[in-house]
Formats: sequence, structure tokens, C-alpha cells
Amino acid sequence: MDIDWLKASEDLRKQLYVATRAVADAGNTTVEEIMDAALGRKALMGTDYLSTFRRGKIRKSYAKLIHGWIAENHIEIANGIAPELFPLPHTDAWDQYLAEHAIHGKLRIARFGRQSMGLVQRKKDQPKPDEVLKLGEEFCFHLDSDIDGYAVAFQEYKGVMHPLPLGVNGELQAQIQKGEQFLPLNMDGHPERLSEDSDLGGHRFIIVATEHHQKLLTVSTPTDFSDNVIAHLIAIQFVS
Repeated sequence: MDIDWLKASEDLRKQLYVATRAVADAGNTTVEEIMDAALGRKALMGTDYLSTFRRGKIRKSYAKLIHGWIAENHIEIANGIAPELFPLPHTDAWDQYLAEHAIHGKLRIARFGRQSMGLVQRKKDQPKPDEVLKLGEEFCFHLDSDIDGYAVAFQEYKGVMHPLPLGVNGELQAQIQKGEQFLPLNMDGHPERLSEDSDLGGHRFIIVATEHHQKLLTVSTPTDFSDNVIAHLIAIQFVS
């Protein structure tokens, strides 16, 4: 929910009060203390300014400041109480999702070897799923899937999550089969060559698989997890 607090209805401001009260209780503080911290001074709303807030008649500019202060200082508590008012930032939500659900070891990197006549050679005896690649080095993904179904991919760099086209013709989703396979594939069914040409450092690649394409995640929906969604993760360090 992208809220414009300067246009917020009384009902929405009432919801903010309920969330603020719950955050105060969880944090062993008071609504008044939160308001004063958010506004940077004692709230100038009359002697019963707490009642004004409770009835949804708090100034819209105050509501904006209170919401922003809670989001900056108590986002995890607030998200657990009122996720519609306090959604986690995408990167935080993805970090939490991956920490709880990601599978390591079944998503690997395949290199295009010089002696292989363009065929992909899987790196053997890799002690860890994480890889180091040089800028410009061509690769694709090697996925060992437990299911038939559909998959989408994402790339995280410097805290920003980006969708990574996995299907033919730049489509985001691709069909996958149970067992080992290379991704993405081109129109001829051959592995598509990927490379990173400019951004040094750590990147994380995620392939999310499901038997039902309507359950596929997007950048903004990492919390829509169910038992039918599988997230495969690999971290790659790109060096010069």
C-alpha cells in the first residue's frame, strides 16, 4: 500500500492509531512518546491530543511524520501488526524470505568451456554452491529441480532486487522439468549465454519454482510464500 498521508481519510488515520498503540505496547513505550519523538517536540494538539489521534482527527501532516518514524525505527514490529500500513522494503522482505526458505546447492553455475564447442560444461566437485566469475565470463544456470512446473529468476545487487528474464524472447517465466537442466534456454532449446560486464562484487541469483504459474513471485511479493513455492539461491562474486 503506497499511502499519501497528506490525503489520508479519518479511517486510515484511525488505523494508524491502532498500529501505533500496538507498536507502543510491543516496545514498552507509549503512544505519546512515539508522537513526541516523531514530531520532534511535544505534540501541539490540545490537552486531549491522544483522543484526537484515536478518533482519526490527527493532522494529516502529523500522521505522515508518525508513520515515517515508526517505519524507520520499528518496521519489523509494525509489519507484524499492520503489514498493510507498514510493508517491509523489498530487500528486507527478500532477505527474510530467503533466510527462511532458500535452498542452497541445487542451483549452480555452468560455464561455457573453450574446448566444448559451445556446449556447457558443469564445474565438477564444487565444494560450495557459491562461485567466483570474472567480468565478461559467460555462464548459465544449472538447476536440479524437484518438480515439473514454472520458474522465474531474480538478481540482487547492492540491496536492489531485479527480475531476470528466464524464458525465451525475454519472457520472465520459463517452464522447468524435474531433474537437471540448464537455464535460460534460447529458441532452439540451447543454453542462453549470460555474462556480467560491469558490476563488480557480490550478486545473488534466485530461481523461484512452483508447479502452478499463478504462485510465481514478483520483486514486490517475496512474502507470498506457500509450501508449493521453492526458492533456489546462489551467490556469485564477480571479479576483474
